Amino acid sequence: MDPLEDRLRDALRDDAWRLSPDPDALERIRAGASARRRRHRTAATSVVAALVVLVGLGGVSYVMRDLAPSSQTTAAGGASEATTMEASRGQAPHPDAATQPPTQRQDQAEPSPQRGTGAEEPQQSQTKEATPRDGVDPVPSGFSPVSITAASEQNFWVLGQAAGAPDTATVAVTRDGGSSFSALPPFGAKVVRDDNRLARAEDNQLTEKTVREVRFSADARNGWAYGGALWTTHEGGRAWKPIRSVPGLVERVEASAGAAYALVRHDGSWTLWRSPVDEDAWKPLNVVLNQPASLAVTRDLVAVTDRVQGKAYVVVSADAGATFTQRTTPCEPDLEAGSLSASAKALWLTCPTGTAASVNVSEDAGATWSQVPSGIPAISATASSLGARSPRLAVVAVPGRALILGKDGDAKSTADGAAPVKGLGTPTYAGFTSDRVGYILDVDGRLFRTTDGGGTWSPVSVR
Repeated sequence: MDPLEDRLRDALRDDAWRLSPDPDALERIRAGASARRRRHRTAATSVVAALVVLVGLGGVSYVMRDLAPSSQTTAAGGASEATTMEASRGQAPHPDAATQPPTQRQDQAEPSPQRGTGAEEPQQSQTKEATPRDGVDPVPSGFSPVSITAASEQNFWVLGQAAGAPDTATVAVTRDGGSSFSALPPFGAKVVRDDNRLARAEDNQLTEKTVREVRFSADARNGWAYGGALWTTHEGGRAWKPIRSVPGLVERVEASAGAAYALVRHDGSWTLWRSPVDEDAWKPLNVVLNQPASLAVTRDLVAVTDRVQGKAYVVVSADAGATFTQRTTPCEPDLEAGSLSASAKALWLTCPTGTAASVNVSEDAGATWSQVPSGIPAISATASSLGARSPRLAVVAVPGRALILGKDGDAKSTADGAAPVKGLGTPTYAGFTSDRVGYILDVDGRLFRTTDGGGTWSPVSVR
């Protein structure tokens, strides 16, 4: 072996190269490691505790929002609240959740029913039912109108019967002034025509299963089909049901100022009934009727023409049927009690005088009457229909034309006060929804509309 190598080996084995061991070194190393582990555990525990508190507060905020969605301030704070609720619904937090205003975050966490989210679909359907929806079905083939009612210049309904369905009534509705129609669901009543309005009521072929007229209140939700039977809807015509709490045959129905009125014949006697438009709570009114002929209502004014031996009169209520007053009319009691049409501040009345009829108007609820000059020799008593246009103007429909009558005889649109209505047969209805817009319907189901107060008339095709 090399002498130098031997010397090196000896030197390395010499204890002089060894360090003196520190008896406290190992303890210091162990103490430092333990301290580091304690700090890690404390930090981890703090994180877990913070998460538990955050989740707990998020749960409280969720309950509070359910109880008071519009006013409560949550304990978790704005950004944490939104993020926690979104996560609880399985949604990813919005990237801008921390900076969005609380109301916007609430919209994202709980979508409104009106926004059409799938989770809210049942509530959405209930919300939509708060307003009437038109029918989506086409008007059935061969539909023939028998009655019309209007709530505004653009919205009106037509009761009719489809070809081949004699025991099914259908109501068609338009929202564009008659340019287009859709059919509401039909209901099980037989439709009959009012083709002899001046005949005795006992001779009319009305039964507890027939209807011949339709009326709707101004809110477009509540309506009635009647003419023997009485059917009602509180869903804009989407569903109808029969009313059996009113005994007898319902001859007339009118509605105004939140109330509906029904003129009813039962076992040879007559009664007048009232109900709130949005309920089926019919009650008889305290008024004596003998041989009533017509019913008109406007605001709180209720009027029924009637007669007894030697006297024709109108019973009038100015307080929605609470009390009635009897007032004489110019009609001949041996002929007919007369037919009424009401405007906001006037009652218009046609009185048969044999084969002809006179037109009269009252601006004081029937206390006094003035005869209106017609400008023509005679108005037919059996082939005419009166529609009040305003307190001073009315239209009388006769075959082939419409007569515009003024209270003072000076409001005629043509030389003889007559506007031609091509194709108009025997009228069964004339009425106005405003001073400009009105309707005429004849016995064969032909419908006409004016938008200039009766100066010109156009046919309306219900299809």
